[in-house]
Amino acid sequence: MSTPPLTTETHPRTGALATAILGTVILVLNLLESMLVPALPLIQAGVGASTASITWVFTGLLLSGAVSTPLIGRLAELHNKKTVFFVVWGVVVAGVLLSALATSIVPLAIGQVLQGAGLGFAPLAIGLVRETQSAEKAKTSTGLLIGMSALGSVAGLLLSGPLLTVLSYHWLYWLPLAALVLLGIVAVPVFPATPAGGEGRIDWVGAVLLSAGLFAVLIALTEAPAWGWSSAQFLLLAALGVVLLAAFTTAELKMEQPLVDLRAGGKAVIITCVVAFAVGWATYAVYVALPTIVAAPPSVGYGLGGTPTTAGLLLLPLGVLGAVSAALTGRLERIFGSKTLMILSCLPVVASSAILFLARHDAAVLALASGLAGLGIGIGLTQAMNIVSSSVPVERLASASGFLLVLRQVGGTLGAQVSGSVLAGGLIEGTPLPTWSSFGAIFWISTVVGLGAIATSLALPRRLAGAAVTS
Repeated sequence: MSTPPLTTETHPRTGALATAILGTVILVLNLLESMLVPALPLIQAGVGASTASITWVFTGLLLSGAVSTPLIGRLAELHNKKTVFFVVWGVVVAGVLLSALATSIVPLAIGQVLQGAGLGFAPLAIGLVRETQSAEKAKTSTGLLIGMSALGSVAGLLLSGPLLTVLSYHWLYWLPLAALVLLGIVAVPVFPATPAGGEGRIDWVGAVLLSAGLFAVLIALTEAPAWGWSSAQFLLLAALGVVLLAAFTTAELKMEQPLVDLRAGGKAVIITCVVAFAVGWATYAVYVALPTIVAAPPSVGYGLGGTPTTAGLLLLPLGVLGAVSAALTGRLERIFGSKTLMILSCLPVVASSAILFLARHDAAVLALASGLAGLGIGIGLTQAMNIVSSSVPVERLASASGFLLVLRQVGGTLGAQVSGSVLAGGLIEGTPLPTWSSFGAIFWISTVVGLGAIATSLALPRRLAGAAVTS
């Protein structure tokens, strides 16, 4: 028996259950990918991969996620979201299964690429929330979705070590696979059918330009530390990516039915996208620096001499505070207003970078910086989504939110790679460890980027008009 089409007025409980399923799927996928980080050396040995090729465990997922997320968002606007969910679910499950069975790097990398489609669950979920819940409830649900993502990313770092002491790394895939299959079975009767979005079509020209541009930029950023930031390969590939993305922007502004409607929402949406990019950069830079500081022996002038488990525990405040603050963002918006809350959400991002100057040997300061970064992610990303949701027509929300998530991911990639290159460029003589002044440089850069997010947020309109809903 099929589930009838759903609206805000009919069966809101069904929409809430479907959102819970999507949120749990997002939690499981983030848990899976973060569990792989400590296991990377074991995976490399298991598939006989080189140091360069094993990076595709994450690079492949990042690239496919960046490319597929806006496309999945647009498909969710045009077709029954239940159908789109199960197509993406099938691709992701196939990817996890392939990675679990892989005995060489090629099937492992292909599996990771397929799993990247799972990043499209977020805009699909946000579109469903806005379509099936009232505006106020939708803000709380969006916060819960963002929070589950943050919590999964940190929880995986804590769970990976204990699991690997008793199980092979393959179980890091098998356990999430079992959870995903179970969630898919539960979703069959629960997930609502939603009305198709009219007679629109996919803008394949825009999809190709965006995909090629993001691919070029992300490959350039990923390989920059090895190639060199001034190398011909990096400069040419980055320039090609920028040209393609500029062509994408021009084409979308002229299209009657673009892949991502850059005109929808106006100034407010553009500003939130810039803020999402900046928050992604600053928080990922902290994410890169903290484990390195924890692992360094105190004899080098900084560090705790800790284990990966210690680093995971110190990153736990990021996940917990990110999850809690994201869920409370809707209430905070009613207290402070949209613009003020967006500005305030950038303050902990700046503080998390600035306070790391005091973290040479202090675990408490590292935990505080982690928690502040979590607040920035939880409130900032949720509020950005809420502003987009209130500014963009419902029928274009999934692709708009997907585009915002992609920009946040690109910002995070750029922040991580720049930070990694700065640290690698200033090493303590005779060791592979960065100097403290190298850490200071990335703290300064992240602080400036965070201040840029605050300055950009100040340009938001004081009153944000609700989005028009077209039939």
